[in-house]
This record gives sequence, C-alpha cells and structure tokens, in this order.
Amino acid sequence: MNIKNRKKFWATGIILLLGIFVCSMTGCKNPNSPDEIKANISVSNEYGLEIDVYLDGVFQFSLEFLDYATISNVSEGVHEIVAKKKGTGEVITTEIVNVTAFGEIWVSILSTASIKIVNKYGETLNIYTNGSLQGELGNEENQVFTNVPYGEHVLEASKASDNTLVASTVVNIVEEKEYTWTIR
Repeated sequence: MNIKNRKKFWATGIILLLGIFVCSMTGCKNPNSPDEIKANISVSNEYGLEIDVYLDGVFQFSLEFLDYATISNVSEGVHEIVAKKKGTGEVITTEIVNVTAFGEIWVSILSTASIKIVNKYGETLNIYTNGSLQGELGNEENQVFTNVPYGEHVLEASKASDNTLVASTVVNIVEEKEYTWTIR
C-alpha cells in the first residue's frame, strides 16, 4: 500500500470513528426503538365480586373474582386505575400508578372487609378459615383478618391441645365493614 492510499485508509477510519462518537454523544436513536416509555399494567381481582376496570376514565375490561388482565402499552406518567362493582358504577377503589420505566406493574383490587375473631372459650384455640389453619389464638385474645373477599367464609375453632372442634360459623361478607365472631 503506497503512502497516498494509507492516508486515505486512516482518514476514512478516523472519520468513521468520529461519526460514531458524535452520534453516540448526541443521542442518535435506533429508528426501531420506541420514542417513549410504555409499560403493562396487570390488574387482579381479589375483591370477591365481578368488577369493571378503568384507566384514566376509560373502560378497559371486566374481571371475575380471582381473575386478572393486562392493560398494554401504557405511556410514561401518572395514571389512575379505578375499580367499580360491575354494572353499578359504584367505585370500590382508586389506585394511582406512576409509569417511569418499561415493565410490568401489578395492581390488586382488594376488599376492605375484615373479620375479627375473639376467643372467650377459656383455652388456646386453632383457627381455620375455609379449611386452612390460620394459627393459634390464646384465651382472651383476638385476631383480625383483613382484605376478606365478598362471599361466604367458613370459620372453625378447635382446641389447640387435641384439635377437637369447639365452634364453627359461616360469615357472609356483603359489605365493606368489620365482622366479629366471638367464641364462647
């Protein structure tokens, strides 16, 4: 390679490197990359009733109890998720979501109903809800279960010493309040 061709080779290489450097410093974008941040917002229904879901005032979908769905391509910024009882327009909850990066954001719609269990039986009891052991409850103690979904829930109490069933009841959650079960 003669000197003239060598100079052209090095000049072309330097210009190419300067072009890459300038492009990277000025924020050149890939034409296939998105211009703004978009995220997906997944909403799960743990409320107990069917709900309607709105994003920024626009209806998105209905969800059955224990179902979920996703709102895709939500733009960067602050958004309002509103859950309403299906067909009634009654607002259950409003959640504010701040989209700052691409990704998946989860919002769970929960009931605010609770069940307070009071032990006046005289000894420590095992407490079960819907067949699942929740733990022990000492005499003269109480425990509150929060975010209980709408519907019927079977509560049972058995002696901690020998697991003999001493009381049971069915609590039907029909409104957002605290329900109380006292075991005597």
